[in-house]
Amino acid sequence: MAILVKIYRRIFRIIILLLLLMLILVLTGAGILFFKQEYIINTLRENLNKYPDLSLTYSSVSVNTFKTFPRFSYSFTDFVLVINLNSKSDTVLKTDDFLISISPFKLLRGKIDIKNISLSNARIKWQTNYPEELFGSSDSSSESSVSVLISGISLKNFYFELLDSVGKTVLNCSGKNLNIKFKTEHTKLLLSIQSELSNTTIGEYFKITNQLQLNFDIENSDNKLYIYNLESSIKSLRINGSGIYDFNSQLAAFRFKSNRFQAQDLSYLPYLKSFDQIKGIITADAYLRLSSGFEKVDTFQVSYNSNKLKWITKNEETTITNLEGYTLLTNNFSKHFSYIPKASIESNNSKINLNAKIKGFNNLVILAKGYVSHNLRIQKPEIDIETTGQFKALISYAPKTESITPLLLKSDLVFENKKNISFNQPSVKGTIAINNDLNIAGYFKSDSTDINFNINQANFLESYTQNRYSPNIYLYGNHIDYNDIVHLITDRTSNTSTKGVDLPKMSFMLNFKRATYNRLKLNSLKANGIINGDTISADYFTADCFDGNVSGRFKSHSNSVHTNLWVSNVSIENVFKNFDNWGQSYVTADNLSGRFKGIMNIQFKRNEKGDVEMGSLKLFSDVQVVQGKLKGMDRIKELSKWLNLDQVKVIAFDTLKNKITIENRKIFIPNMDIKSNVLLMNVSGVHDFDNRYEYIARINISNLLKRKFVKSDQIDFHSTTDGSINLYLKLFGQNDSYEVEWINKKGFESGIHNTVQTDSVSIQNSPQIKPKEKTDGNVGVGYMLEWDEQIDTLKNE
Repeated sequence: MAILVKIYRRIFRIIILLLLLMLILVLTGAGILFFKQEYIINTLRENLNKYPDLSLTYSSVSVNTFKTFPRFSYSFTDFVLVINLNSKSDTVLKTDDFLISISPFKLLRGKIDIKNISLSNARIKWQTNYPEELFGSSDSSSESSVSVLISGISLKNFYFELLDSVGKTVLNCSGKNLNIKFKTEHTKLLLSIQSELSNTTIGEYFKITNQLQLNFDIENSDNKLYIYNLESSIKSLRINGSGIYDFNSQLAAFRFKSNRFQAQDLSYLPYLKSFDQIKGIITADAYLRLSSGFEKVDTFQVSYNSNKLKWITKNEETTITNLEGYTLLTNNFSKHFSYIPKASIESNNSKINLNAKIKGFNNLVILAKGYVSHNLRIQKPEIDIETTGQFKALISYAPKTESITPLLLKSDLVFENKKNISFNQPSVKGTIAINNDLNIAGYFKSDSTDINFNINQANFLESYTQNRYSPNIYLYGNHIDYNDIVHLITDRTSNTSTKGVDLPKMSFMLNFKRATYNRLKLNSLKANGIINGDTISADYFTADCFDGNVSGRFKSHSNSVHTNLWVSNVSIENVFKNFDNWGQSYVTADNLSGRFKGIMNIQFKRNEKGDVEMGSLKLFSDVQVVQGKLKGMDRIKELSKWLNLDQVKVIAFDTLKNKITIENRKIFIPNMDIKSNVLLMNVSGVHDFDNRYEYIARINISNLLKRKFVKSDQIDFHSTTDGSINLYLKLFGQNDSYEVEWINKKGFESGIHNTVQTDSVSIQNSPQIKPKEKTDGNVGVGYMLEWDEQIDTLKNE
C-alpha cells in the first residue's frame, strides 16, 4: 500500500513538472511573439522577397498572439499579391482582409508553416502556368529554398477565376464561403473543399447561376487528380460522385448519382431550361467526360427514371408515368440524343404507351412508336367513342413555341363506342388508317339514322402542318336524319378543354335509301356538294318524295335555307299533308289533289324546332298542275245561281300553269286560265297567311249556260276564243266569311285588289297584281255580262 502511494506521488510530481515546463514555454513563446513581432514580420517578408517575381503590398498589418496560440496570426488590410512575369504584372490576389496563422518556432528555423489563410471580399485570378514559371520543374530543388506548408484556406464573399496558359478562362465562380484543407503524405497532396457558390461557369458551355453547394476531396498522385466524396446540391437536387483528371492528357471523367428530387429543379442546370414545365419526382445517374483541361465536354450522359411526372404547358397538362430512359450530350453540348425505351403519357382523354428516340435542342426531332387510346365523349346523342391501335410517328417539336409538326405518320386504329345500359344508345364502329393520306371508314347507327361513311384527307401531314383541311366525305346507307347529323358534329363534348368540332371545308357525296330533313321524308336520295363551317351547299341533289321526284340545288347557312328545285309529278295533297297545310285552314289537303311539276326557288329560315318560320318564307315558282281537283267547294254558295252545288263538290282541272310567288306572308297568283269539268275561267289573286284573300275571275258563261240549262255534263276544253260571253267576278274575305261581287272588264284587266295590301312586293317575270282605287258601280245586286274574246293561255302548250 505504501509503495502505491509513493508511485502516485512521483506521477503527480512529474505531471506538475510538465505543466510548469509548458507554462514556461508558453510564457517564453508569448514573450518572443510580443517582443520579437517586428523581427518575425521582417523575417516573413525577407523569405517571400527571395522570389523576385512575387510582390505584395498592404496598408496595415497587426499581430494576434493569443487567439491562435501557440501560433500567431498576421492580419493584413487591403492586401494585394502581384506576379511579375515576362515584363507583365498580374494581380493574382486582392482582398480587404488577409488573415494568416503561422508557427513562429518553425519560422525562426526558416520554415513557413501556415495553419490557415482567411480572405474576405477576395478576388483571385490564377493562371495554370504560374507554378512552372515561378518555381521551375517539380524535380528541381535548392538548398536555400524556403519550405512553405499551408494547411487550409478560407474565403468569404469571393470571386475566383482560373485561366489556361494562354489566358483563356477555364473556370470562374463566386460565392459566400469556400474552405480548403491541405494535407501532404509523402508524394501525395490531399485537399478537402467545401463551398457555397452563387455563380459557376466551366469553359463556355457549363454555367450555373443559382446557389450551389459543392463539397469534395482531391488527391494529387502520379500527376493525376483523384476526386471523391463529391457532394453537390441545387434546390432539391442532391448529387454524389467521383472523378479523375489526368494532367498529361488533360482528360477528366466523372460519375454522379442523384437522390429523388423535383424534376423542375433540373431547369437550373445548363441546357435544361425546358424542365421548368415538368413537375414530379425523378432519380438520375450521370457520366461526364471532358478534355483539353475542362474546356471541351466530350460526353455527358444521364440515365433517369420516374414513376410519375406532369408536363404543364400553356395549352394543357400531360401526365407521364413509368418513365425510363437516357440522354446523351456530346461535342460541347452541340449534339443531343435521348432514348426512352418505355413511357406512358396521358393527356385529356388520351393515353399513349410508347418508346421514343429524340435528337436536337431548339427543335427536337422525335421518332416514336407505340399504342394509343383516346376517348371522345359526345353529349347529344350521349356516346363515348374509344379509339385504339398502333402508331409510328416522326415529329418535330419546338419547346419555345410549343408547336408540333408531324414529319411522318403511320397508324392503324380502330374506334368503337363504349357499351352501357342505355337501350337506345347509338352504335359507332370503324377504322382510321394514316399513311400520307388519312382514311376513316365505319358506320353510325341510331334509332333514326343508319349510315356508312368514308372520309379521305389527301396529304394529311401537309394539311395538318398548314392547318388547312379539305376532306372528301362519302355517306351512304339505309337512312340518314339531317338533324341527328347536325347535332352530332356541332354539339360540344363534355371535356371543357375541348372546344367542340370546328368543321373544315369539305366535299361530300350522299347515297341513301331514305332520308329525313325536318318534316320532309325523302327516298333514293343522292347528292354532292360542299360543307364549309355551318354552311352546307349541295351542288346537285335528287330524291323521290310526295309520290314524285325533286332535284336541284340546296344551300343552308345557320338557320337560313335557300333551294332551287326541279319538281316532277309531285302530289299536291301529300305536300299539304306533310307541311300541315302551311299553317292555314282555308285550303287544306282535304280540298286538293293532283300533281304538279316545274321550277321553284324557295328561301326560308328555321325556328328552334327546325320548322319553317312562315314569315321568312319566299317562293318564286313556274309550275304546272296536272289532273288537279278541288274538293268541298260547295261553301261558295254565291255561285249557286249559276252552278248546281253537286257540280262543285269535285272540280277537275285540265293542266294549269302559273308563276306563283310567296313573300311577306302573302301568296301572289298571277292570272291563269282554269279549264275544269265545271267551268272555264281566268283567275288571279292574293292570299295571305292570316287567311285573308281576294281573287278576281273571268268566267266563260257559254259553258255555264250549257251545263245549267242544257243539262250537259260535257265541257269543251278546246273551245274557240271567238265570241265568248264572259262574267267578271271578285271574291274576297277572310276564312269562311267572304263576298262575291261583279266587276267590269276594265277592272279585271287592271287587276283590282283592295282588301289585301301588296305593298313592297315585286313578282319577277310575272304580271303584277297592284292595288288601285275602286271603280264606280263595282258592287251591285246583279251581274254584268260582256261579250269579248276568250284568251287561252294554254293554247301553245
